[in-house]
Amino acid sequence: MDAEQTLIIVESPTKAKTITKFLPSSCKVVASKGHIRDLPEDRMAIDVAKDFACDYEVVSGKESLIKELKSSLKKADRLLLATDEDREGESISWHLLEVLKPKIPYQRMVFHEITKSAITKALEGGRPLDEHLVQAQEGRRVVDRLYGYTLSPTLWRKLSNKKLSAGRVQSVGLRLTVERERQRLTFLMSTYYDAKAQLLASSKQGFEAKLTAYQGQSIASSKDFDSVTGQYKAKKDTLLLQKDQAIALVKELEGESFVVQSIQRKPFITRPSVPFTTSTLQQDAIKKLHISASETMRIAQKLYENGFITYMRTDSPSLSQEGTQAARSLVEELYGKSFLSPSVRYFAAKSAGAQEAHEAIRPAGERFLLPGEAGLSGKEFALYELIWKRTLASQMADAQKATTTVKLTAGNGEFTASGTEIVFPGFLRAYVEGSDDPDEALDDKESLLPVLSQGEICPLQGLTEVEHQTKSPARYTEASLVQELEKRGIGRPSTYATIIKTLLDRKYVAKEGSALAPTFMGFGVCQFLETNFGQFIDYDFTSMMEDGLDKIADGSLDKVSFLNSFYLGEKGLENQNKLQLEEDNKVVSKTLRLPHISEENPVMVGPYGPYVIDAKGQYLSLPPTALPGNTTDAMIKELIANGKEKKEPVTLGSGTIQVLTGRFGPYWQEGEGKQAKRASIPKWVQDANRQEDLELAERYLSLPRKLGTDALGNEVLAYKGKYGPYIACNSKTRNLQKTDHDEQLFSITLEEALALLAQEVESSGGKARKRGTKGPGASVIKELGTFEGETVALATGRYGLYLKAGKQNIALPSEYKKDEVKAGSLTLEQAVAIIRTKRAKE
Repeated sequence: MDAEQTLIIVESPTKAKTITKFLPSSCKVVASKGHIRDLPEDRMAIDVAKDFACDYEVVSGKESLIKELKSSLKKADRLLLATDEDREGESISWHLLEVLKPKIPYQRMVFHEITKSAITKALEGGRPLDEHLVQAQEGRRVVDRLYGYTLSPTLWRKLSNKKLSAGRVQSVGLRLTVERERQRLTFLMSTYYDAKAQLLASSKQGFEAKLTAYQGQSIASSKDFDSVTGQYKAKKDTLLLQKDQAIALVKELEGESFVVQSIQRKPFITRPSVPFTTSTLQQDAIKKLHISASETMRIAQKLYENGFITYMRTDSPSLSQEGTQAARSLVEELYGKSFLSPSVRYFAAKSAGAQEAHEAIRPAGERFLLPGEAGLSGKEFALYELIWKRTLASQMADAQKATTTVKLTAGNGEFTASGTEIVFPGFLRAYVEGSDDPDEALDDKESLLPVLSQGEICPLQGLTEVEHQTKSPARYTEASLVQELEKRGIGRPSTYATIIKTLLDRKYVAKEGSALAPTFMGFGVCQFLETNFGQFIDYDFTSMMEDGLDKIADGSLDKVSFLNSFYLGEKGLENQNKLQLEEDNKVVSKTLRLPHISEENPVMVGPYGPYVIDAKGQYLSLPPTALPGNTTDAMIKELIANGKEKKEPVTLGSGTIQVLTGRFGPYWQEGEGKQAKRASIPKWVQDANRQEDLELAERYLSLPRKLGTDALGNEVLAYKGKYGPYIACNSKTRNLQKTDHDEQLFSITLEEALALLAQEVESSGGKARKRGTKGPGASVIKELGTFEGETVALATGRYGLYLKAGKQNIALPSEYKKDEVKAGSLTLEQAVAIIRTKRAKE
C-alpha cells in the first residue's frame, strides 16, 4: 500500500529546504513566500458597514504559485499548514485555506524549532486552525488600516505634505522620542564641584577618595538635581559647591592628615539575566553587536529557518525541559559543576499576554551546537553566539561579589573610597551585560582597594577640585526605545523593528550617532496628533488596544465589538477625523510650538521641510541638517536677519550662458526669455564645484545628442531624462547606464545605440512598459453593467475614484471622487448620466 501523500506549506523557501531534510519521501514541502492574499494598497478595502469586512485580493505575482499549490493538492491525501506559530502565521494559513479550499483533511503543523526530533513529532500530531488567533491578527490589520488610511490623508492636508503617514504604534513611538527631546530642550544644565584626593596606603599602593561632606554637610552630587528638569533640589544639610568654594576647600584640606575612620565590606550576589525574548534580543544585539533592530530580526529569522535557534518571535523567557537540560549539561561540561546553579532555574513571563506560549529564544536541539561548530560567520555567528551565551548563563551559578567602603577624615572634610571585588564569577564567566568579552569584562568590573586599617594615616599625593555638569535626559536609542515600548505594553516585540525603521524612513527621526533625534517634521506630526487626536496616541489607550487584541486571541472578546469601540461612535476615530477635517487650522497645525524658539519667529513645516517667514513674507528654508535639538532661537533670528540670499547670475564664456539658481536648484541657461535653453546642473558637478565650467555647460545644453539615423532614416538621439540617461529612435527607447558623470550619455556611438535598440526590452507582466510611465496603479472596484455596448465600471487610481466606459476614463463629480462608500452605491443609471454629461461637454 502506498504511503499517505502529505503536502506541507511553509512561508519561506529556506524553511522549506531545511524541513525537507527531516521528512520522508511521502512529504512534499512548498513555500508560500509569505501571504498569498492581502489588502490592496490603493484603497482602504474595508467595509465598515458590513462588520469591517475585508476585501482581500491575491498578491500580485502569486497566481502561478497558487496554481502550483492547487495542482499539488490534487495529488495529496493530507495537508499540513506549517506556517509560523504566531498570529501572523495563523493568518497566512487561513488565507491559504480560503484560496485553496482543500477537499482533503488538513491541520496546523506545530513546532518551535527546526530539528529532526521537533519536525518528526510535529508530523505525527497537529491541531485545528485557531480562529481566535486569525481574528486577532485581522483585528490588528483592520485597526492599523483604519488608522493609517483615515489619519494619513488628514496629515497631508493639514501639514501640506503627501509623504506623511500616521500609524497606530508608530505614532506613539514618535511621541516618546519627541517628549524626550522636549525634556532635553527645557533641561537646565548646572555646574557643581567636589574634590578628589590621591592617597597612598601603607603598602605603598595608591587609591582615590572623593570629598563627600564638609563641616557635617553632604557635598551636592548628581542625585541632588532633578534628572528631568535639571533643577537643584536644595536639600537641607547639603552644600552646593561653586568653583571658588571648591578651590578654597582644597587649599584648606591640603595640609590636613587623611585618617581612615571606618572600613565596611558588604557581600552581595548578582543573578543572571533571563533567556532572550524578542525584545531583549533586539536590545542586546543593538548594544553589543551594533546592529539595528530590523537587522537583528532578519538574521534571527535566517538562523531559525536554518535550524540553529528556536522561534524568534516570543514574549516568554521560559525554557522547555529539553532546552534547560541542554544548557545545564553544556555548562557542566565547559565550566565545571561549581559554575552550575544548584537547582534548575525557571523563568516566567512578566505579562499575562506573552505571545502564543513559545519558549525563549535559545539554540535549537537537545544538544546546543558550540558557536565554533555551527559553521556560521559574520553577524550570523555573532548573534548565534550571543543567544548561546545568554542561554547557558541563565542556568549558571550566581556571581558573588563584595563592595568595600572606606571613610576617611581630613580636618573638616570627609572622604569616601570604594572598591568592588568579584569573589566568584559564576555566570559572568559566560555572559556579561554590555560586553563581548567576559574575561575582559570581569577585569573591568573589579576595582580593588588596597588593604587598609582603621586609624591608618594615608599620605596625600594630590588634591584637586573636580567640575561636574548635569546631563540632560539621554535621547532614545533603538535599544532604549524598544525597552520603553515593551515596558509600556505598546505594540508587540515582533513589530518594534518595523516601527523604528518607519520612523527613520519617513524622516520623523534622524540618527545622531546611535541616538534617535526627532526632526522638525517629526515634531510637526506629533504636535498635530497630540492636539487633535490625543486619545489615539495616548500611551494607556495604545496599551489597552494591545490588551483587546490579546483578548480576541484567547476568545474572550469579539473582534467586531473591539473595532466598533475603536472606530465608531462620538469618540471613535471616524467621527474625530471628520470633525478635524472641518476645522480651519492649517496654519496653526504647520506652526511648531518649540520650547526654545520664540513665538515671534516660529518654525513651520511644509512640503519642502522646515522654514521661517521673514518680515517681508518671504519663506526661508532651514539648512537640511537642522534638527530641533541643534537649532537655537539665535540661529533662527540670524537666518531671518540675513534674509533670502539672492545669488547673482554668473556669466560664462562669451556671455550667452549663465549659471542661475531656481526653485529646484542651480541650472545653466543659454539665451533669454521663452526661447532660452536650460539644463539642470548635475549633483556631481555641484559637488566638484564645476558649475562655471563652460565646456560642461555647453555639453549639457547641447542635449539631446544627435547620433545619426537608422536604416529607415529615423533620427537616433541621446537624452538626459527625469529617470536617467536614455536613447530614443522613433517610438523606441532604451535606458543607458546611470553613472556620476553620465559617461555613456556622451560617449555612446550610433552603432552601439542601434545594437541597444535592437535588444528586447525588459517587460513587466509580459508587456513592455514605456519610459516614464508608472506601473499599473488603477484597479476596477466593481462592474456596473453595459452602456452602448461597452462595460461601465467603478475604478480607483492614483487620483481617486472614477468611471471606466470601455477604454475611456470618466471623472466623477467631487462628492463621489474621494468617498468610496458613496461611489460604491452608484447605480448603472446614475453612472450613464455622468458619462453622457461628460461626453456632451466634450
